[in-house]
Amino acid sequence: MKILIVAATWLEVKLLADELEFIEETTHLLRAYRLNEIEIDILITGIGTTFTAFHLTNTLRDKKYNFVINVGIAGSLTGELVIGDVVSVVSDEFADLGIEKENEFLTLFESGFMDGNDFPFEQGILKASESNGLFNLKKVRGITTNKSHGRKTSIAELKSKFSGQVESMEGAVVLYICNWMGVSCFQIRAISNYVEPRDSAKWNIPLALERLNEAILNVLKNLMVEVH
Repeated sequence: MKILIVAATWLEVKLLADELEFIEETTHLLRAYRLNEIEIDILITGIGTTFTAFHLTNTLRDKKYNFVINVGIAGSLTGELVIGDVVSVVSDEFADLGIEKENEFLTLFESGFMDGNDFPFEQGILKASESNGLFNLKKVRGITTNKSHGRKTSIAELKSKFSGQVESMEGAVVLYICNWMGVSCFQIRAISNYVEPRDSAKWNIPLALERLNEAILNVLKNLMVEVH
């Protein structure tokens, strides 16, 4: 079995990599590891949709994987999640791709430039693959933007427009590419902060990374049972 773990930054997967057997560095962005019989490639794409799209597409053209897991930290848009929670993002959408008018923002679907059910979208939403018991995490909806929101007015607009519970800067593009490439894909995120006027003193990235690492290791252990 061979899987690809995709993260925006090395920080988000360093704890995991330390637990794995290093095999080789394919490129400065792609490293190969092993955990017993499971082959695990880790791809560091860079932050945001553009870099993620380029590097993930190139990797999936060159290599075959059983599935892809997009991992990382995320901001919570709801008080129902607490810092340190690890969640499975089962649906995602682009929240900054569209048309800005005088008093509103319209997505490409609302503006008529795209049909909401054009593949691989379903009513403008991108969906992750069914986990089929591979992990048991709280399921949430995500939004993807190319900026980490920290201004009160823009956060209010975001919350009124979209129903996402977590915000990332890569999630939707990973689901989009994997759906097109025919590769099963999951998105697992750990909450490091609330999406609110920026105050890094309220963030807890170390806790989020620790919990994220525990969750991914549990997924890999479940896979080891399946392999046997």
